[in-house]
Amino acid sequence: MNQPVSLIVSQSPVPRLGAGPTKAREPHLAVVYATATGEVVCFDGRPLRAGQQFLSKYRTRYEVDMRPQNRTAVLENNPLVSRDGVHVFQVTVSFTFRVDGWTGAEDWVRSGLQDALPVVHGHLVSRFHSAGQGFGIEQAVALQNHLSGLCAAPASLSPGLVVEGCRVSVRPDAKSLAYLETLIEAGRTESIGIAEHVPNIGAAHRAGDLAAVQQAYEIDATKRHDAAFSGMLMNSEGLIRQYLNTHPHDAAGAFAMSRQLEEARAATAELQNQRALGLFQVMAEKGLIQAGDLDLLRQHLTGQVGQATGGHVQLSAAAPPQLPGARPWDTPDPGAAVPPRQADPPVPEPVPDNAAPTTAAATAMPTAPDTAATSSAVPVPFSGAALIYLVIDESLAPDCLDELNRGLAALHSALSGAPAVSAALRLCLLGMAAGTELRLPLETVLPSTRTPILTGRQGLSYEHAFRTLQALLRQDVALVKTQRTQVLRPIVFLLTGGVPDEGSGWDAAYRELIDQGGNSVVPHLIVLGIGGAEARAVRTMATRPEFGFMAAPNQDAAAAAHSCAAFLRDTIVAYGQRLSSGDPQFSLAAPDGFREAEDAL
Repeated sequence: MNQPVSLIVSQSPVPRLGAGPTKAREPHLAVVYATATGEVVCFDGRPLRAGQQFLSKYRTRYEVDMRPQNRTAVLENNPLVSRDGVHVFQVTVSFTFRVDGWTGAEDWVRSGLQDALPVVHGHLVSRFHSAGQGFGIEQAVALQNHLSGLCAAPASLSPGLVVEGCRVSVRPDAKSLAYLETLIEAGRTESIGIAEHVPNIGAAHRAGDLAAVQQAYEIDATKRHDAAFSGMLMNSEGLIRQYLNTHPHDAAGAFAMSRQLEEARAATAELQNQRALGLFQVMAEKGLIQAGDLDLLRQHLTGQVGQATGGHVQLSAAAPPQLPGARPWDTPDPGAAVPPRQADPPVPEPVPDNAAPTTAAATAMPTAPDTAATSSAVPVPFSGAALIYLVIDESLAPDCLDELNRGLAALHSALSGAPAVSAALRLCLLGMAAGTELRLPLETVLPSTRTPILTGRQGLSYEHAFRTLQALLRQDVALVKTQRTQVLRPIVFLLTGGVPDEGSGWDAAYRELIDQGGNSVVPHLIVLGIGGAEARAVRTMATRPEFGFMAAPNQDAAAAAHSCAAFLRDTIVAYGQRLSSGDPQFSLAAPDGFREAEDAL
């Protein structure tokens, strides 16, 4: 409850002999007189006049406040317990009380009470007693309406008070409120779980159905695979052929298996041949053979050696298996020069990066100083390094990538089989798509060097390719120089089958790559366009007009890719052969079915 409320604002003795003026009365105060014997009288709340006070029997004068008193109280000491007997309601009551007229003022003075709030509080507690037991803790609003109805009408209280205007507010206490919030959250979780249960069951059934279908397809594929290869010979060639069928992109691995097989056969044939010759010599010394039997015996022994090595033909005719579906490849002989495809004039040899730049109209560039000073007829092998970069579009169709991968395998085989040729070259391969990936870091191609494989990807970003190439050039040239090796100006072969994005900024990246002033390792850029490539872009990217080539408009993309692969193989191998023989000139001829991009504009 609030602070005490005293309704008697003044208490004073009545002067019996005095003739002085009486005290003025305020409008909201009622004056009440009491005798010595306890008799209480209120003359309509008016004070006695001076003459009435002379020798009067009234001994004490009281002034009672008649104004309405507004208060708010919380029933904390007598809380209302809910139906379960555990949880408690918090009840707040706002009310108005006052003295009930002149009679009420007399009764209040007669009662001798000072504070009116306990009287009102007791009335409310008795009125609300046990009301909460009919309601659950979650029914606070219903209890509030019930209590408001109980105290809606004005109530007269003894002694002399009236209570009216009650307004009740009910809510659960803090512990009960936390309990209700927990129940609400649990109910919400349960409702969500029930709502999600049906779609979760459906998703589980669908996932199971998809897994069953996938498993059935895998089983059928395995059966078809077994049926397709059931008639294949299980000899060495058959196993290599089956490996190629199941791993069509690993042509290099198949060729390596074939080489190992041929080496093993050659070693076995040599051993068998030595044994046959020894037997032949013993038989000849002992006269067990005649001159007319020599040819027949030689053929018989040769056939035995061939069968011992696992072949059914003469040993000299053994050859590695052909790739299924591939166009025929003429693997270049590392010991023989590969002539240009056309009679175009030779492209000048790239110069060391510290040589003076030349104009585009130049027909020859100075080579390394020791080569220029050599006048002897005996060729001097090139002692430096020619850096070759292949930047190939991996967004091409799968059949085009198959042709290019076969060409890369043929290039790898040709270089790794000719150490003198590959020693003058450093080869690097970049796969170009939405991003540029390093497929083969710059290195000398040896038998132990892995064969790079192109992987189909989406997108085409010239800008990313040029910026990646620029960073690689600076890094690689610096690294090769640390080996005290003379570095010629790099040569970049770029094969594209798409159109650059508008506004992609590739032209700015291209200018930075070929900027003589800002880059000391400016490459020669040879560009090949097939499929959907744009002739104008090919011509722009080629560092010289004769370095840009476009496939014929009606040429099949896979056939064009095959021609590009053969062009790369023949050009790079021929360049390495010339360097190894002391001739630094770099010759370039258009691929089969191609023409200069400048003529295609």
